[in-house]
Amino acid sequence: MRRTLALLPLLVACTAERDPAFDRARVVTGPVPLKDQVAYVDGALDRVVVVDVATPPAVRAIPIGRAPIWASPTRDRDRLLVITRGEEALARGQVDEEPHLWNVDVAPGGAAPVAYEIGSPFDRIAVSDDGTLAIAHFSASGPDAEGFFRNPNELAFVDLTRPPGPDNPVLKTLRSFSSTPEAIVLSPPMAIPGAEDPTPRVLAFVLAQNRITVVDATHPTRDEVTIRLDQAGASVRPREVVFAPNTATAYVRSDGARDVLEVVIGADEVAPDNPSANDYRPVLAELGAGGGPADIAVYDDVTGRRFVLAATPGTREVVVIDADTAEFTRVATPDPIDRIVLFPADSDEPARKAVLASIGSQLSRVHVLELEGIDEDLIPRAVESIEVGEPVMAIEPVPGRELAMLVHDDQRTVLGLLDVAYGSVSPLQGVGRLDDYAFTPGGDFLVAATPDLARLGFLQLDNLHPTDLRLDDVPARVFALPGGSIFVDHGDPLGRATLIPSAEATRDDSVVLSGFLLAGMLED
Repeated sequence: MRRTLALLPLLVACTAERDPAFDRARVVTGPVPLKDQVAYVDGALDRVVVVDVATPPAVRAIPIGRAPIWASPTRDRDRLLVITRGEEALARGQVDEEPHLWNVDVAPGGAAPVAYEIGSPFDRIAVSDDGTLAIAHFSASGPDAEGFFRNPNELAFVDLTRPPGPDNPVLKTLRSFSSTPEAIVLSPPMAIPGAEDPTPRVLAFVLAQNRITVVDATHPTRDEVTIRLDQAGASVRPREVVFAPNTATAYVRSDGARDVLEVVIGADEVAPDNPSANDYRPVLAELGAGGGPADIAVYDDVTGRRFVLAATPGTREVVVIDADTAEFTRVATPDPIDRIVLFPADSDEPARKAVLASIGSQLSRVHVLELEGIDEDLIPRAVESIEVGEPVMAIEPVPGRELAMLVHDDQRTVLGLLDVAYGSVSPLQGVGRLDDYAFTPGGDFLVAATPDLARLGFLQLDNLHPTDLRLDDVPARVFALPGGSIFVDHGDPLGRATLIPSAEATRDDSVVLSGFLLAGMLED
C-alpha cells in the first residue's frame, strides 16, 4: 500500500498580526461523495478541499466565504453547494461579510466558485433534480447560538444558471398559519395544463404541520398558494411527495391523513392588474384508497405510464394508482405493510417487482408483488410470501439488481441477501457490526466496514464470494464512487483516507493519503 503525504513543504515566516483564522473553531463538514471526487468543507480555513481519486490522486483547495454551515451536492454530483454564515468585523484583520450560497464546480480546472448573497444564515438547501434551481431555507432546529432573530418562513430562491444580481437570489417570506416549514420538495419540470405559458416549470412544495404551500420556484416573485390539510379536524403532517409530471400532479403521504392525497395543479386566470399573481391553482382530493398511507413509491412502466403504490396497513392493502387517470386497484396483503421497495432499484429500467414488508411489526417474512400488467383485470394480483427466518428491520436494495440486503437486528450483525427474482434468502455472517457499507456501481459488490476493525469486507453479489482487504487504520466512512473507486475516510482531523481503485484491487494497488486537510495552510 503506497502512502502519500499531501501536506505541502513547510514555510517558516514571521508576521506582525495573528491571522483570525487561527482562533476560529475548526469544524470540518464531510466527507461528501461526488462523481469522481470527495469533498471536505473546512470551517476554520473557509475552503472546500477536493480529493480527486485519479491515479495519482490530487488534492485541491477552493476558497469560499467565512464560516460554512451547510453543504449539499447537486444531483449529478458535479457541483457542491455551500452556505456560509459570513462574519461581522470585530477585530483587526476581519471584514464584514454577509451570508452567501456558493456554487462550487469541483471538476479539475473548473470555473471559479459563484457566490450568491442570500441575506440570512440558512442551514438547509433544496436542489432541483436538474441542478438549475436551489432554495436555501431554515431547518426546524431553531435559532443557533450565533443568531438572535430568525424568520423560519423565509426562503432564498437561487437560479444557478444565472450570475448573481438584483433579482437573483429572490428572498421570499411565505404566509404563516401558526406553523413553520419542515421540509421542501422540488418537483421535476412540469407544464401546467391549460396555462398560457406552456414552458415547464419547477414547483416547490413546502411541507408544514397541517399545511402544504406550493410556490412556483421558476417564478418565485409570484404569489404562493397554501393548502390546508386539517379541515376535517385531525392534525395532519405531510411526510412524502411523489410527482406525476405528465399531468402536473403530486401525491402526498401524511401522518394523520385518512388517505393518499392528490394535488392536481391546474391553470387559473391571471388578474391583469396584479403583476405578482400566479397562473395556477392546486386542487386537493383524497383518492379513496381506504386508509392512511404508511409508505408510497412511484414507477414508470414500459410504456412510460406512471404508477403510484401506497401501502395502507390499516386495511392490509397496497393500492396501485394510475397517476395519469387517478384510477386505482387494491391488492390485499397478508400483513400490515409499511415499507415498499421497487426492483430493480436505482435503474433506468422500468420496475418489475415490489417487495413489501412490515417493518413496524418486525415480521420474519416479506412479500413480492409483480408489477407488469398490474392494472389489467385478467392478470391475478396476488402477492408471493417469502419466509426469511428472522425479523425484518430494514431492506436495503442493491442498485440496478433484483437483490436486497435484509437487516435483522438493531446492531446490523444479522443480515441476509434476498434474491427477489427467485425468492431465496442467503444468510450473511460477519465479524462485527455493519456500521457503514456501500454497493459498487452496477451492484456487483457489497463493501462493508466497522470502526472496530482495520479491514474492509467485500462480498461479490453474483456468487456471494467474500474477501477482505487490510487497512492501516480503522475506517470511519466508506464510499463507492460512480467511477468504480472506493474511498475510505479514517476520521482524522488532519485528513487521512485510503483510495482503492476498484473492488478487485489489492492492498498493493491502494494509496493512503495523509494530511490533505492541511495542504497549503502554512503558506496561507
